[in-house]
Amino acid sequence: MLQKDNQSRELLVIFSAFPRAGMSSTYNYVNTLKEVSGNKLFILDDFGYQKRGVYYLCERGSFGVRDAVEELITKVHLEVNATQTTYIGSSKGGYAALYFGFRLGATNVISGAPQYFVGEYLRAEPERMPTLTSMLDKISETNIQQLNNLLKKAISGKKAPTIYLHYSDKEHTYKSHIKPLLEQLTDEEIEVERDIKQYVSHADVRNYFPPYLLQVLAKIRGEVS
Repeated sequence: MLQKDNQSRELLVIFSAFPRAGMSSTYNYVNTLKEVSGNKLFILDDFGYQKRGVYYLCERGSFGVRDAVEELITKVHLEVNATQTTYIGSSKGGYAALYFGFRLGATNVISGAPQYFVGEYLRAEPERMPTLTSMLDKISETNIQQLNNLLKKAISGKKAPTIYLHYSDKEHTYKSHIKPLLEQLTDEEIEVERDIKQYVSHADVRNYFPPYLLQVLAKIRGEVS
């Protein structure tokens, strides 16, 4: 879903998180950003098991989804003649914002409570296993590790966007995902502006991320100090 702003050369690319149980994928942060100017590209991840999403990466072991996403973003980037790009998302969408932000050279990435090791995250809970199966087709340790290493490889050696990272250091994904992500960013000497909260449930990111998102966009645009 592309919302054009002919007065702007800024492009916001917004990725979706997993939907709630029993629901198929939906666009995220449409209402949050409705009063925000700029060209806005909302990308739906309605692939895989029950159309719940595949991290914008792969189905049945083929990375055609990733290739199509990159082709779409590149096309829209040229179409709106963007001079500044900001990739946005939380949880699964936060992973995608980082992954594609590094691969496609985004100006900024605003990511909320992202995963870092996709394979580990999906196989950690039985209800996520159908998604993992739909992505890989064949479950093997080699294939899971391939998924785990995708973001690490995307970050390594690339020119870094400006990273704005929101997370809680009290919820369960902090030690297993946020901490190793931060360690790599530190090792790569990539500066990160952190917004650290203390909520316990990962699902609460949807309550804390929207105001942070608006705050960062205002800062990027020089509307606040």
